[in-house]
Amino acid sequence: MLRSGLRTAMLLAGNGLYGKGLEVAGRIAAATNAKLLAPYPFTRLERGAGKPAVERVHYILEQAVEQLKEFRQLILVGAPPPVAYFAAPGKNAVLTSPECEIYPLASAGEDCAGALEALAAALSLHKAQPLGANLEQPSFPSGDITPQGLAAVIGALLPENALVVDESMTSGRGLMAATRGAPPHDWLANTGGSIGIALPLAVGAAVACPERRVVCLTADGSAMYTAQALWTMAREGLKVTTVVFANRAYAVLKREFSYLGVRNPGPRALDLFEIGRPDLDWVLLAKGMGVPGTRVISLEDFARALREGFEAGGPMLIEVPL
Repeated sequence: MLRSGLRTAMLLAGNGLYGKGLEVAGRIAAATNAKLLAPYPFTRLERGAGKPAVERVHYILEQAVEQLKEFRQLILVGAPPPVAYFAAPGKNAVLTSPECEIYPLASAGEDCAGALEALAAALSLHKAQPLGANLEQPSFPSGDITPQGLAAVIGALLPENALVVDESMTSGRGLMAATRGAPPHDWLANTGGSIGIALPLAVGAAVACPERRVVCLTADGSAMYTAQALWTMAREGLKVTTVVFANRAYAVLKREFSYLGVRNPGPRALDLFEIGRPDLDWVLLAKGMGVPGTRVISLEDFARALREGFEAGGPMLIEVPL
């Protein structure tokens, strides 16, 4: 497949996304012009300057279909064939083109790195060098808060060797593009369809790697499921900078509900997707659990607070109203 000349992608999971597995995947991609992809849900991805570029499959069905339409061959390395998160009437949940041939090199739970090394050996790529991303960080934006501006600030300030825990499914869509050329870091993502993973995952990452700065990117709806993790951060003095994108809604569920074609839903149905009555105050919630918190109203405020969080010796929370 890799020698055919057809446009080919490799969908990586497990230990194909970090360490030796990613390094070998980068060599294969450089030698064969294959594109490296990661599923939307994954456990850990090494990325940043010097690392092979891996593009995450988009969450939104239409965007993912557009992203994958060029490929005529897809090689699965520990990942299942890509499908939409939710089924919807009248929508095809398969994300790849009908003309795309899919081949499983390794199944979930198998040694992805070992499979990639065997593939590189079969292709005689012992001396091939992977193509790493260049160090290229966004310039600092200013003014009103926008999702694109927030992503640019994070990309400009992300410290080297950071652990990024990402559950910002709606507000953080531009984050991976803005941090592609940041100093080397690890990205830990939502591994399934439930919500509430970010805060406890950040606790685990900080306990496992106390010398590294953890950046926890979450939202008000997700964070409410596991808010008690803030108390653990304070109690253990963990170096976690938590950013809460407060859009006052379960925006992902609201959008998925709209796909069902329900016309004129009643007020009770609509109320299920809103977070209010009363509005959450994340600064006070954090303070009540021993974590210093601040609310920002501009991109300049956000950059200043993020710097303070990265320099702090313990946890800090930043609430970003959207």
